[in-house]
Amino acid sequence: MKIAIMGRWNATCGISQHVETLAYNFLRMGYQVVVYAPTLESAMRDWHHKLIKEYDEPWVKRVYTETEEYLYPYGGIIKSEELLGDNYDILIVETYPRFPLQALVELSQKLRRKTPLIAVVHQSYIREIVPMVKMRWDAIVVFDKRYVTDLFHIFGDRILRKIHIIPYPFLTPKTDSFNPVYPEEKKDYDYLFFSFGRQPLKEYSDYFFSLNELKSRYKLKYWVIRSNGPLPLKEKWIIEWRKRPSLEEIYSYLLASDIHLLPKGDTRGVVVSSTLAQTLYAGTPTIVPDTRFFETIEVDERGIGPVVKYRPGDVIDLSRKIKMLLDEPETREKVSKLAREYALKYSETRIVKKFIDLINDIS
Repeated sequence: MKIAIMGRWNATCGISQHVETLAYNFLRMGYQVVVYAPTLESAMRDWHHKLIKEYDEPWVKRVYTETEEYLYPYGGIIKSEELLGDNYDILIVETYPRFPLQALVELSQKLRRKTPLIAVVHQSYIREIVPMVKMRWDAIVVFDKRYVTDLFHIFGDRILRKIHIIPYPFLTPKTDSFNPVYPEEKKDYDYLFFSFGRQPLKEYSDYFFSLNELKSRYKLKYWVIRSNGPLPLKEKWIIEWRKRPSLEEIYSYLLASDIHLLPKGDTRGVVVSSTLAQTLYAGTPTIVPDTRFFETIEVDERGIGPVVKYRPGDVIDLSRKIKMLLDEPETREKVSKLAREYALKYSETRIVKKFIDLINDIS
């Protein structure tokens, strides 16, 4: 069987991470794969899209241009000769608010004559779903029940019966194959906090505030790796690196850290955190704001679960959660254990098998 996937590739975003997770696991399972990705010139206009490595695999073809979010679903171009000329048995399309959806709709009749079509939904609002459901999909994949209750419920049974819930996959690399990498000698601190990514600086505000308050009580350092612009703060307790780390590097850094602080802003849309899916299996306790990104992860009355949640903007609550993790080794161990269990429950191996089952059902 040859599986075609259409979506981002080799980029620092959740769409690309999802496509890559599917593609590499399909290959490991013995399937052939072709990936249809956007041109770099068009994709790099989005701040979410930063290139990870300098080359693409030989089975990756860059055949479409992304549109702008304010033009979606219009705008963008698809090289139809590539999609229509290649041979494959299924086409998985990862839809998102910069995808040239109308261009795909115009090809849909010809595509449907040759292959079933599966949509994987990365949209967050009903306005982004309306044009998507006008296309005839054989199946629509969403990550959890919120997508059904918040986005698709208004479209009726014709659409609802096509929906399949397949959670976002959590990466589960062998942690014993990584060695901790420290930013500097451990004698300069007792506790190391870690964040990485390209989030807007305001999303770090709670963490900067609480750690600045706590640094008089604990000998700590905050290690921040940024790929988008420098930090405005230059303090001795802040270690700043500028790079785009690989997954192997991220795990080496997480294993050296005591607490992972994950910056995420609030939103009313339906969203998941690909960063958490990338890092949770490392077992380093992760503190997150209690937003929709982590809404499906259950915690107890203290905010303890596979992650530790605090009320966004409530730096007193955040400081309390940090002190709890630092002062209670048994709580740290509990969070670490629950994190690994959660990541295994939704591991990439299990999730990709669900996709294979769906493909077999509709083929």
